[in-house]
Amino acid sequence: MLPLLSLGTEIFFWILTIALLLGTVYFWHKFTDKHWKNITARFSLIIAIQCLALAATGITVNRWGNFYESWSDLFGAQGQYAKIALSPANLTQISLKDLLSATRTKGGSLIFRKVITGEKSGISNVVYVVASPKLATQLLAPAHTIGSNYQVVELFPGTPGVPQTWIGTLDGITTMENLEIAGQIPPTLAVIPAINVEPGTDTECMNFVGGAQVETWITRDMKTFMQNFMGIDNRRWSSFGYSTGGWCAAEVAVLHQDQYAQGVSLAGYFQPSLPFGLSKREKNYLSSRYDLIYYLKHHARNTRIMVISSVKDKFSNTSSQKFMKSGNDLIPIKYVPIPTGGHNIGVWKPYIAPGFLWLSDANIIATPVVSPAPVSPPTTFPRPTATPSASGSQK
Repeated sequence: MLPLLSLGTEIFFWILTIALLLGTVYFWHKFTDKHWKNITARFSLIIAIQCLALAATGITVNRWGNFYESWSDLFGAQGQYAKIALSPANLTQISLKDLLSATRTKGGSLIFRKVITGEKSGISNVVYVVASPKLATQLLAPAHTIGSNYQVVELFPGTPGVPQTWIGTLDGITTMENLEIAGQIPPTLAVIPAINVEPGTDTECMNFVGGAQVETWITRDMKTFMQNFMGIDNRRWSSFGYSTGGWCAAEVAVLHQDQYAQGVSLAGYFQPSLPFGLSKREKNYLSSRYDLIYYLKHHARNTRIMVISSVKDKFSNTSSQKFMKSGNDLIPIKYVPIPTGGHNIGVWKPYIAPGFLWLSDANIIATPVVSPAPVSPPTTFPRPTATPSASGSQK
């Protein structure tokens, strides 16, 4: 089996492409007669070379950007997760077996990969947990606990995208390690759930009536998972995402202020990009439900947002400017413009550190919350006159 993100897979496809190209050139003279078999052979070889070249290029680009984790993710066959996922009832607190199977980074962090089923959403998919160097040292001690000095940051990838982008291409975990070692941020637990959980569909971290409950998966289910697996207390988290993940980070920081204290949106946007194929009634329903400015005007405002956006990234920056114009009088918003570059990882990398630093400065998170954090009033989103039917919301 050739793993999609493996260097060996990339090399194999390029060698295969080059070998077929050279073989075709070498044996081309054998197919010069204008016989239908030779014409078919020439045409087939040209198509095969192009297909292999496209596949090799796609694999190279995917390894660079970590857009898809596996072939099943690429082709939308994620059903296998349900077969192997740990149910909430079977999920136990971190054990010596978990520690021995974890990946140790060069910087000293521990990376845990779990396939779980969300207690409330019923979604089965992958979640990564990264314990920063100081927490890794504590976990490897006989007690296997994280202690009380830590912060929890939930990281969101883009679409297409996988959690490993934060660990690999974006250098998010390496940046986090360096900041902790330098004493600039507290020990950190990073939880990185998959957000692209519906094959072939960009769900924008939303809950659909009768469909995928992705908002619940990334919020309530992740908190239950972290409490059961890592033994965290009830302190409020931070959120941090790029591109689509930037929208997700803003969404949870505004709509779930009982769980999150603030969020960083890096090249994100501030209203969901609704999937194609929805009825007008469904679009109205989701647009009103995920209207962040409306929520802030009518509900709790115990949150803050950092907006990092390239001025040349028209989609992200236009949405960011609109959100800030309406939201600056409602909550604290820190705006960091990126002067050059468009919508890509190379532009975003230098701004991972400022995001982590802002979260740590803005958040009182080094000590446990003695009593539960204030819970925002019950959410009463505006509703369209008719609620979309369950069958119509399946995606």
